[in-house]
Amino acid sequence: MRRALFQLLGASYGIRSAVCDLVALAIGDWGGESDETPSTLGQRITAMGLSRVAHEQNAEFALLLGDNFYEHGISGSVTSSRFYATFEAVYENALPYGRPYYAMAGNHDYGEGVPANISAQLAYDRRSSLWNFPALWYKVQRSFVSGSQTRSIDILVLDTIVLCGGLGDVHGNVVDQELEFLGEPANRAKPGALRQRHAARQWAWLKQELAASSADYLWVAGHYPIWSAGEDGPQQCLVEQLHPLLARYGAHYISGHDHNLEHFFWRGVHMSVVGAGKMCCYKPEHLAEVPEGALKYLLAGPNGSQSQPQVPFPVWGGFASLRFGAEAAVLSFHAHNGSLLYSSDPIPRRGLDFALRRPTGTVGAARTDPAIKINLLILLWTASFAAAAMLTFRRRYTSMNPQCTIEQPTLLG
Repeated sequence: MRRALFQLLGASYGIRSAVCDLVALAIGDWGGESDETPSTLGQRITAMGLSRVAHEQNAEFALLLGDNFYEHGISGSVTSSRFYATFEAVYENALPYGRPYYAMAGNHDYGEGVPANISAQLAYDRRSSLWNFPALWYKVQRSFVSGSQTRSIDILVLDTIVLCGGLGDVHGNVVDQELEFLGEPANRAKPGALRQRHAARQWAWLKQELAASSADYLWVAGHYPIWSAGEDGPQQCLVEQLHPLLARYGAHYISGHDHNLEHFFWRGVHMSVVGAGKMCCYKPEHLAEVPEGALKYLLAGPNGSQSQPQVPFPVWGGFASLRFGAEAAVLSFHAHNGSLLYSSDPIPRRGLDFALRRPTGTVGAARTDPAIKINLLILLWTASFAAAAMLTFRRRYTSMNPQCTIEQPTLLG
């Protein structure tokens, strides 16, 4: 029993192992104000806090959750000055050792109803050592060794504007025109038709990748949220179509869009909104629409004045960190200065909790064998206890044992 507990804690019995988790950061809705004001005070201050946490926790990479260039995306080409003024000048030294950022598109990157050049953001991937945006949707794969355990992470990056439509593109023509660079012409007589065809392709890709993944941690990232209490609220397209897929395959979701920090847990899926990259925060205008009991944390209102629970000081912006360990991950929210605002309970890796709730057959179905359920509940309870103990152990000893083995990332478009 003692030997099994030590193994669950990520240590070898009788031997002190290196203790190391993989840390990723995430920040959304960060991209300045306009071509005339390419960065904002709130953005720069929050970037300083992000840098502090990145260096303290040795972050491996950061997710850029969309709305990279306000107000109307990149209007020119890959040589636009916005790439330097909004991104490089602010975030160049934020991650240790020049580690990478993985970007995705938000509604403002598509112009918010005004024509923009989304293809320029993909082209910039080939010009910058920091900026990774190889395709509108793609996969990031990582593996790491924590203690004596090798673990894997799959992150599926989505284009939720293609999936659900652009909020500022009422008739569908603008996004269609911007997607023509993929090689298929838009039909002006059928606005939105080209986006819908690409959406069908992306849904098919997502389903295939979710079904094929054997990663210990499977996360999906996109700009639009599933649930949100902020001013823009939930995205029904994702509530109806994305959430059931996440629940089916044991995946979790991180997003931006609403300028808040939010954590939800609903029907087996953890969902977060990390949209405070340049300001804090939207009012919780859609709080009543959130399913009862789903909200775990909310940073909302001017400078966080309508948060649940209340914040101890005025907040100018914020971001998230994800710490992946041998047996569990923890989602944390940080204020503009890097201070910790919130940490979730341990989120078990798929090997611990996925079998308990993975459906057989149709989405939403559950295993019904009582013996299987009882045994798996016992396993999950034991693993949750071990994960909590493991996190305490690691927080105490990580600074003393910083050794870690982390493979280079794999990008798959």
